[in-house]
This record gives sequence, C-alpha cells and structure tokens, in this order.
Amino acid sequence: MTTICAPTTRYGRLNRKRAFAILPLSLMLIACPAANSVAPEQEQTSANQQALLNAAGQDWRSNYAAGDWDALRALYADDAVLMSNDQPKITGADDIVTFLRRLSETGAEVEFRFENEEAVLDQNSAPASFGFVTAKYRMDVTLPGEAPVVVSGRSFLVYKWEDGAWKLWRDIDNFSPDVTPEGFE
Repeated sequence: MTTICAPTTRYGRLNRKRAFAILPLSLMLIACPAANSVAPEQEQTSANQQALLNAAGQDWRSNYAAGDWDALRALYADDAVLMSNDQPKITGADDIVTFLRRLSETGAEVEFRFENEEAVLDQNSAPASFGFVTAKYRMDVTLPGEAPVVVSGRSFLVYKWEDGAWKLWRDIDNFSPDVTPEGFE
C-alpha cells in the first residue's frame, strides 16, 4: 500500500491546504493504470481483429469471383454506403450487392485485385469499433464480344465491428494517377 505523507512546513507542522491539494492527484496516480498498459486478452483481441481486417479485401474478392452474392452481402453492414467513381452514392447493403451483380449478369468476366497499403484499427475502444483500410485496386472487365477494359485506383474502406466480424460500412473509390494497371503485373 502506498502511503501519502502530508506536506509540512519547515518547522514540521502539517500544512493542511497543501495536503488537501495534493491528495486528489495522489489518489489519481495510485488508482489509474499506466497509459500504455494493455491487458493480454485485449492484445489478443486486437491481433485477431487486425488479422481479420487485413484479410477482409481478399474475402470480398473471393466471394465476388465465385458469384456468391449471399456471402458477399454478409460482408456488408446493413447501412453500408458505396461511393464509386462516376456513380451516384449507393446506400444499403442490398442495393450495393445489386449494383455489384450487374456486370456478372451481363455475362462479363470480371477480375479484381487488391493490395492493402494500410490497415488501421480504431484505438479508442477494445475491441476496436472501426477499422480503416487504404488499398490499391485493379479491375479487369471483359464484356461479351468487346475488348477488355482495365480500371485501377485507390479505395478508402471503413469497416464496422459487428457480431465478432468486420462489416464493410463505407467504401470510397477513386482514380489515382499513382496507381496504374502495370503496378499489378
């Protein structure tokens, strides 16, 4: 147990004003854990969340490539928003999946590639409530009877932690001059 010694004057008598001024600070220092201390279970949760966040793009890509629309839908939060190049904002997981299905339903061959540039967890809570990913993407689209079209750019993705899994909540895509199709070869 920590003992707090009451400040005294130079004559050894108790200085009550000083004692009462220092008491709250002393109690706070005793009661509060060090700012950098993290419980082992929080570190494990954080590591698991980070691994899942790092893999989220590949999970999306695999489900899209397989045409597994139900599994793809399960990766989205119900209130997800997609803001893609040259498209109006799309709100809601069901509408986003409907939008994503359109190319496959025309018979197009579509291939996505992703490379995470950064994946960061929200550090304000444990487990983290949000994850943020910046990724480069390349999309190759070949419509029946047409020449292939290649699109590349960068995405900023915000994931929400729901029911023990990351759910894609916000997806913003843009064309970036520093992300080229050749960078994926």
